[in-house]
Amino acid sequence: MNHYDRIAWIYDFLAKWVFGGNVLRSQCHFLSQMNPNERIIIIGGGSGKVLESINQLNIPLTIDFIEPSTRMIEKARERIQESSNLNVNFHKIEFESYKSSEKYAWVCCFFFLDLFNKKSLQIHLDHIKSLMDIRSNLLVSDFEINKDSWWKKLLSYFMHLFFKATTGLESNGLKDIDGTVMNSGFRKSEKLHFFSQFIFSAVYKKEVSKNGNHS
Repeated sequence: MNHYDRIAWIYDFLAKWVFGGNVLRSQCHFLSQMNPNERIIIIGGGSGKVLESINQLNIPLTIDFIEPSTRMIEKARERIQESSNLNVNFHKIEFESYKSSEKYAWVCCFFFLDLFNKKSLQIHLDHIKSLMDIRSNLLVSDFEINKDSWWKKLLSYFMHLFFKATTGLESNGLKDIDGTVMNSGFRKSEKLHFFSQFIFSAVYKKEVSKNGNHS
């Protein structure tokens, strides 16, 4: 369980102070590929800062925003203007409890998959696949494991130490998120790195088996 209520007030400041805006840049890079009237789900949406960038696309979109933290939800609601083209449905719920028969055009996981241990991560990826069809895109922004860089290992260590103490973070260390996604029935179509390759953003599609069924 990850509890972000206690750090909601400082979360955006910390992200910008440590990563210099690269967290938001990684989230926003592929947003221009979204089309009018598509249905989007943002999983673990946090304070919803990315909603402001999505709104700047100036196209009508329906968004299901999944976030268990009350204070994060409150901050995200404040970002939606009355004149917004976005129809945002806020769901204060853990993602594993979210049920929907919808197939989304975009499933967005912004620094969400790194929260979990290996077993939980696979469960979440299977849940994500159930929300997608052949046309859907999985957009992931997260941290990239790099064992050869001492400063990345050190920063990762202190990040996990901080979030374990403040939020009850489940994960004990960075995993190969990109590799795990691709080994879970997805194929990668695009990928870009940020912050000296410590952050990545990538777009994935569901794999199609040889008999034409979706994995």
